[in-house]
Amino acid sequence: MEHDRPVYVTRYMTALSTPAMARWASSDAHRELAKERSLKVINAPWKAEVAQVDISREFGFLRDFWNLFHECIQSCQALDLIREMASDAMDLVKADRHTATVTFWVESYLNEVYIFQSRLLDLITFIQRRYKKDKDFTEFVSEVGDSLAGFVKEQLEALVTDRGAHVHERRHRLTDPELVRLTLLDTMIDVLGDVELNETRDQARKDAATWLSKQLRHASGLVWHLLDEVCRGFSDGILLDNDRIIVPNHLKDDLTAFRNAQANAVPESKAP
Repeated sequence: MEHDRPVYVTRYMTALSTPAMARWASSDAHRELAKERSLKVINAPWKAEVAQVDISREFGFLRDFWNLFHECIQSCQALDLIREMASDAMDLVKADRHTATVTFWVESYLNEVYIFQSRLLDLITFIQRRYKKDKDFTEFVSEVGDSLAGFVKEQLEALVTDRGAHVHERRHRLTDPELVRLTLLDTMIDVLGDVELNETRDQARKDAATWLSKQLRHASGLVWHLLDEVCRGFSDGILLDNDRIIVPNHLKDDLTAFRNAQANAVPESKAP
């Protein structure tokens, strides 16, 4: 079962989806164009050629923001799915494939955690780069973004390190004791014929399944928490109380305010 959406994740979903929904509702021509473009891909996914559509700089900014944000949500959902599917798989797996199945799900969730971290750090970088050109946001997004990026890396460091250990041959023996225990028991029983260890292996399989379930619950909960913390961290600067994203002045469709601010700015060399 998928986690409930945390508070700030939900607020950002509202803030970032509202402009697209408003655009959709505002024009019959836009809806027809969107339908036409979608059907091209649906009917010929490998051959469809869909031309770029002209959009305003403000809408383009919000679209890119949404895409990066939604990729983070997809990683969170993927970890929820891995947790659910792994639970079902461990109940049905054949005994001779138990160790391979545990290994598969461990590496699946660790890889998805790694992908999630990359996506979340990309989102932080995107926010910093887009907002820092507006002097009203420069200091805020730089300090908050750097702090959040450090926090994310710290929280995921152990899991990302474990993932690296699985990528490199046999190094996982230092990080996944339950998996190592199963591997050694398989070797001693199936290869060396030490059948008196069968009962020990039966218990080890149960222990490994319990351990895997615990790891997956922790990872899936952690990624939702981190995404929510990043959203919360930036919210004081870029999210209004009515759940609307503040667009940096230089990316607004109406640039009057931005140009006025530039004209009235005092150059650093002339500042008192």
